[in-house]
Amino acid sequence: MDPAAHKFETAHRLMRQSNGGDNLERAAHLMKEAADLGHVGAANNYGAMVQHGRGVEPDLAGARTYYAQAAKSGLAAGVFNFGFMLLNGFGGPQDLSGARQLFEIAADSGDTDALSHLGRMAMIGEGGGQDFEAARKYWAKGADLGDGRCAFNLGVANAGGHGAPPDYVAAYGWFRRAGELGNTPAFTELQKLRSVMSQDELKRARAV
Repeated sequence: MDPAAHKFETAHRLMRQSNGGDNLERAAHLMKEAADLGHVGAANNYGAMVQHGRGVEPDLAGARTYYAQAAKSGLAAGVFNFGFMLLNGFGGPQDLSGARQLFEIAADSGDTDALSHLGRMAMIGEGGGQDFEAARKYWAKGADLGDGRCAFNLGVANAGGHGAPPDYVAAYGWFRRAGELGNTPAFTELQKLRSVMSQDELKRARAV
């Protein structure tokens, strides 16, 4: 095993064994060493440790740097995390366009966090043009991958008529799917929909 991989694995083992204290600090130290030796996963993990202050002092600028390193190597999680820093202006200037571009790259690898954010950005025109159809496609892909947030957002889009006429039957189906995927607010939305849907709409929604 090469030195970077060895340090990375040792750091992971220490993290699993640790509830904090010296082991976590040692893990952070080894994770940084592995990242500095070019280990992509370590760069992303150390970025998270620095961002949240796990075994090391919080440093958003430092986290952004290590996420950027992971993103440059094409690691989907690193691409998303770097994009998230740009989206929120953590550790440096906010860059909405750059964030959207990074989320598009991560989404191509099936990153559901990226798909959820992309759908929202396309829906409101953040970091680029407003594109209702693209937003729905991003969320549909995320829902197909098992993401309850994306299914919920499709329910909202269909119920509210965002980018298309309101479709309560489709909204009902998406909220039901979101609930099945563990999104508990979806059950509240289903109750609200039932109060405004016609008997024919309810019958068709329940038959799907």
